[in-house]
Amino acid sequence: MTPRPRLNTKPFCLYAVVVLCIGCGKTSVLPSSPIVAMIDEDSISRDEFRAAFMEAKIEGAIDENSESVKELKRNLLNELIEQRLFLAEAGRLKLEVGADELQQAVDRIKGDYAAGEFEAMLQKQQTTFEQWKERLRKELLSQKVINQAVPQNIQIPDAEVQNYYKQHPKDFVRPYEVRARQIVVANEETAQSIRLQLTQGADFASLAKTHSLSPDKEQGGDLGYFTKGDMPEEFDIVFSLGVGKISPIVKTAYGYHIFKVEEQHPAKPMTPAEVAERIRAQLTQERREQSFAAWVARLKEKARITVNYQILYQPLGLSDSPPEPVHD
Repeated sequence: MTPRPRLNTKPFCLYAVVVLCIGCGKTSVLPSSPIVAMIDEDSISRDEFRAAFMEAKIEGAIDENSESVKELKRNLLNELIEQRLFLAEAGRLKLEVGADELQQAVDRIKGDYAAGEFEAMLQKQQTTFEQWKERLRKELLSQKVINQAVPQNIQIPDAEVQNYYKQHPKDFVRPYEVRARQIVVANEETAQSIRLQLTQGADFASLAKTHSLSPDKEQGGDLGYFTKGDMPEEFDIVFSLGVGKISPIVKTAYGYHIFKVEEQHPAKPMTPAEVAERIRAQLTQERREQSFAAWVARLKEKARITVNYQILYQPLGLSDSPPEPVHD
């Protein structure tokens, strides 16, 4: 997957206080609030940054004077600066997002919402549909620039894959796994009765089909293969049992369980052939990320970027109501 700027699925809320003139690198309207950052002749105002910060959906209490929040502000500002650089580069390369292309993206995103939810989202973000659509256009345009700048067809030689396998043997070990069955009942008395029948030779799968409350009863309680961590912690008892053994009764939030281990697969190294494509995909992704980072660094080196940290770190008044959106 091609690296991309760290933007929200719904692009950051960049209100139309500053209108970017793609291709000329200038702003057609001066911001009415203090400037947080300048990127060549373009600017990011405090109002724009505040709107983006609120849309970032920061969870929990926010202490704007804390170092953690200051770091969040720096990271967010960096994302906004990078987006401005991407858009300027799109103008230089004369890239555009066609009307049909934009409409398809709008329809695809709106299709993910239930009836009324999309409009509720716009209202919550205090933005208009046209403003949201413009932010989406900018995100699509940014992605076009990235796709052109970052190599898409990176070839990883077999020798490099094999070398990575040799250097990271612990990363390619198939974990210990078991295949087990379960019977789940509502009370301990029933569980004790069933367990007694099992210890006397009754067929586990048959009793599961007859008595178990779990959806896997139709498969005789078969849970398939799993490793530690795949199931609730209470299921880990199966890893201490031998093949064919019946567990004690285990109480969980779902009821009273009885387990039987059917098969065990000890941990063992995976072969180079088994993991070759996984390694190749990982190395390809790493190569793309490195290429993306180098490209962004070059854009920043060529641009004149200044940040007013005094304005950036000023409290944004997040307890106050956000500014009303500018209507087109």
